[in-house]
Amino acid sequence: MINRRILTAFAFAAALTVAPLAATDFSFSSIMRAGARGIAAGGWEIGTGADLNSITSGTQYRYSNIRGWSNNLDQQFRIGYDQATNTAFTTVWGSTGIEYTSSFNPVGGNPLNSGGTWTIKANALNLTADPAVVPPTSILVSQLQFGNGLNVLQPLTSTTLFASQPTGNSQVGNSAPVVFSAFGSGGNWYLDGIIRFSGLTPYVANGATNSDLRFSLTASAADTPEPAAVILFSTGVLAMAVYKRRKKDTLA
Repeated sequence: MINRRILTAFAFAAALTVAPLAATDFSFSSIMRAGARGIAAGGWEIGTGADLNSITSGTQYRYSNIRGWSNNLDQQFRIGYDQATNTAFTTVWGSTGIEYTSSFNPVGGNPLNSGGTWTIKANALNLTADPAVVPPTSILVSQLQFGNGLNVLQPLTSTTLFASQPTGNSQVGNSAPVVFSAFGSGGNWYLDGIIRFSGLTPYVANGATNSDLRFSLTASAADTPEPAAVILFSTGVLAMAVYKRRKKDTLA
């Protein structure tokens, strides 16, 4: 017969061991925008941060005044999450083939386990074309697709989005939430696409900070306990239940 004290100690140890493995969350935003032809200072920007406000305020963003965006030409981009380093990233391949990357890693954050579920809420993936100057401007994102190994529970409703600014503000986004799990790819995931800016016109002040064309995405994850933690916790609960039953039988 198992000693009661040993059984009790095991039960509590099992429950406490689960604590460090409890669910955590991770959220990040990505942005790509342009307000100049790519030769003016600050003509284009990419950024990755905790949220859109932190990126646009300049605390977590990267920009370059070299020729990044090309007018009316397709350019490839990738947005994703690396589980091993707990880092979100935004990568763009410029017209000359040069790779530009902006990344975000929360200080003190723990990596999500591979079973985490990610959500891109409705309209959290969107394009904006703001009123600026003539000629009319537009932004096109096409060929959106996730990398291999993902379990897509709610897919993208459209792989192509287009916003134009002929006379006023134009904004379009995903009409429904996108939900997926990266378990099959070890917790890593990425979203590929092609972006095209047309009719780019230069700004004098603050470069692309006042951009008339913008693509943004916000994704958040709800982590799940590791399978081993679930088993250990269940074992602890069962052990405590057995102990209570035996104690009750003893007092009867």
